[in-house]
Amino acid sequence: MDRAGWMKLGLCLLLLAGIVWGLLGFDLGDLAPDRVRTLVLSFGAWAPIFYLLLYSQPIVPLPSSVFTTAGGLAFGPWWGLIAAMAGATTRACTQFWLARWLGRGAVATPRQGTIAALEQYLATHPVKAVALTRVIPNLPFDAQNFLLGVSRVRFLPYVVGTALGIMPSCVVFAYLGYSLGNTRQPWKLGVGVLLIVVLLIAQQLSTRQRARSPSAP
Repeated sequence: MDRAGWMKLGLCLLLLAGIVWGLLGFDLGDLAPDRVRTLVLSFGAWAPIFYLLLYSQPIVPLPSSVFTTAGGLAFGPWWGLIAAMAGATTRACTQFWLARWLGRGAVATPRQGTIAALEQYLATHPVKAVALTRVIPNLPFDAQNFLLGVSRVRFLPYVVGTALGIMPSCVVFAYLGYSLGNTRQPWKLGVGVLLIVVLLIAQQLSTRQRARSPSAP
């Protein structure tokens, strides 16, 4: 095995260890938005940078909804939204390139059947296809990033589609986090819950529309 092969093997083992740690090393309490907020704000003036580094790292799997909610809880609705968008998009990019580097052979392998149809749709409507992948709840965010990384979608449409696709959920969960920190104004929490309901309805409508579309795989 050459040096590049050993590097890939080592990175795969590191990724596997991160997945095992992410799945077994936490309990649900550790990943609650208020716990994440406390951890982030403990870094003082460096809190935004730590949040971005934690959210954007590609190895340990993280629930994006929890970290986006924690961003709104820690930094407010606007800065929390900006921080969450930046962290999630950077995470998507790093996992995309990690998957593309590790699965370079898979990208070049000819596809058949349903996979070929998906590849064709990605090639014809890359931004729309990636955005719909983000909007419609199908796979965890990290899994989407790695699968798209071994597809033939180009990087720029991937980034644009990702940013457009995650924006609605980032807006909703960042505001929800902000509302959770405003216990003296319970109406804000009501607005946050209403936004969650609207997001779920929109996701269901998007799923049905995509199922009826003859051009979508």
